[in-house]
Amino acid sequence: DQELRNVIDKLAQFVARNGPEFEKMTMEKQKENPKFSFLFGGDFYGYYKYKLALEQQQLLCKQGQDIEAAPPIQPIPQPPLAPAAPIATPQGTPSMEELIQQSQWNLQQQEQHLLALRQEQITSAIAVGIEQQMQKVLEETQLDMNEFDNLLQPIIDTCTKDAISAGKNWMFSNAKSPQHCELMAEHLRNQITAEGAHFELRLHLIYLINDVLHHCQRKQQRDLLAALQKVVVPIYCTSFLAVEEDKQQKIARLLQLWEKNGYFDESIIQQLQSPALGLGQYQATLITEYANVVQPIQVAFQQQIQNLKTQHEEFVSSLTQQQQQQQPQPQPQPPPPPQIQIPPLESE
Repeated sequence: DQELRNVIDKLAQFVARNGPEFEKMTMEKQKENPKFSFLFGGDFYGYYKYKLALEQQQLLCKQGQDIEAAPPIQPIPQPPLAPAAPIATPQGTPSMEELIQQSQWNLQQQEQHLLALRQEQITSAIAVGIEQQMQKVLEETQLDMNEFDNLLQPIIDTCTKDAISAGKNWMFSNAKSPQHCELMAEHLRNQITAEGAHFELRLHLIYLINDVLHHCQRKQQRDLLAALQKVVVPIYCTSFLAVEEDKQQKIARLLQLWEKNGYFDESIIQQLQSPALGLGQYQATLITEYANVVQPIQVAFQQQIQNLKTQHEEFVSSLTQQQQQQQPQPQPQPPPPPQIQIPPLESE
């Protein structure tokens, strides 16, 4: 559907430029419009997230190029050299210490901005890498993800036993290879960890995963179990950290069940028991896994930060040298008067 594709492409461009608030506004306005079901995890949700990540990466790369091409940022203009005279700071003129402090503050602000920009670019680059990998596997397996989404929607909406059973049966019927299993598990991860996903969507799909885990163990379906083990940390930790305590308890009950039934090894259980730490470790593994796209971003931003630090150091050195030149030189002391030796009087 070329018309729907144009809608998705345009919205991805606008959200990349205007931020997540624009996406939230669109979701609020179009929540009854079936054409925008992709915003709520429906058909073409994966394509929308892929286009959004691609647009964000292109936009951030352009911003990074603009920063690189811009003239060096001077922390503070250097004051003109004053004649060698008593160093009395005129009223309203900042002292050298104040100039250095202001330059240090500017450096910190610029560094924080660059670090935030770097993180955004890394996140976008990884998202694009994940989506490209999933598209490759999708072409190899020819798995019908639209059919999967059509079975997931009733689970999200009602979470009845029949809906969960239909979703579980479809997953087992299509668990034909490790690649098939990983694609299904990663699709669930993307749905659950999406920024705009609501609590019921996350909880209901985790109930599906719980049922699938039970049958994986009972039927010895190792490939599907292994695929879910790879994605359970971001799924559980993201869902847990996004809600208040009473809702966290609903998710935590599932963790107790998983631990009791031995679905996961001890290292995974430990990450699930400390969601913030577990999510951080997962993100670190993504950085390692996609090092080929992450490292160039890290190197480029590190060079920009180092350039700013060098400018600050040169500015401080210039101020220090200027102050030394302004110090009054000690006046040479006149030589002491010659000592006159008076000969002693001779006695007669």
